[in-house]
This record gives sequence, C-alpha cells and structure tokens, in this order.
Amino acid sequence: MFDPNHYVHDQSYVPPINRPHAIDQWNDRTPAELPFVEAWKSAVPVHAPECDADSTRLYVPYDALLVERAGVLRTVLHNDGRIDRNGLSTCPSCEGLYDPLRSDGTCRWCDAPLPTRQTTSGVTLVRGGER
Repeated sequence: MFDPNHYVHDQSYVPPINRPHAIDQWNDRTPAELPFVEAWKSAVPVHAPECDADSTRLYVPYDALLVERAGVLRTVLHNDGRIDRNGLSTCPSCEGLYDPLRSDGTCRWCDAPLPTRQTTSGVTLVRGGER
C-alpha cells in the first residue's frame, strides 16, 4: 500500500511532542542514548497500519516505532513486525532497514557502502549510471 507520508514527509520537521508520555515511552522502551528529537529526524518513514497513525518512523538501532497522529508525536512502540517492509531494503552489513530512494549510497546506520544496483517493490534502482 502506498503511503504518501513515506515519501514527502520532511525528515527535519519534528511535530509537537505529546509530553510527558512520548518522552517517557522513549526512555522506558529504548536505551535512550540519543535524544528523542534526533531519533525522529534520522528514523526511516514506514507504513505501519496497526499503529493507527498519520505517519510512523522506525528508528532502526532500537527497533522503535515513533508514532505521529493528528500532527502530534504521540508515543514510542516496540517494532514487533507490524510495519510494511515494502519499498525498504536491508543493509547487507548491519541488516538495518533503509529507504533506497532516500539513501546516498551509504547506510545511515553503519556507514557501509550500499549496493549500486538493487530491486525493491518491483523497481530496480541503479546508482552511478551503471546498466
């Protein structure tokens, strides 16, 4: 299923945060070594229909889903397989999920080089003009 927020949501935009709940859940459900706002900015937009959210992002190192509903960053959930992985790829080095349309050729999680040719959702992406 196509989620328009998956592709158009500005990575630098941070919705208002449901305080203290969202911050508390971030601290309770993750090691919280990264500030919550920074995790939102670097997380991968994903489609997670079971989260009842307007947009959801996955912070891969903690396998945490950051849930936004009605313009407010509401809560943090454990990713228990509820996301639709369609359109995402897996880094061959760290096995972290990433969006190949948003990648710059290196994994955002481990800095390893990503394949120059990859197929995702029936589309083959080629970096560097190779055929």
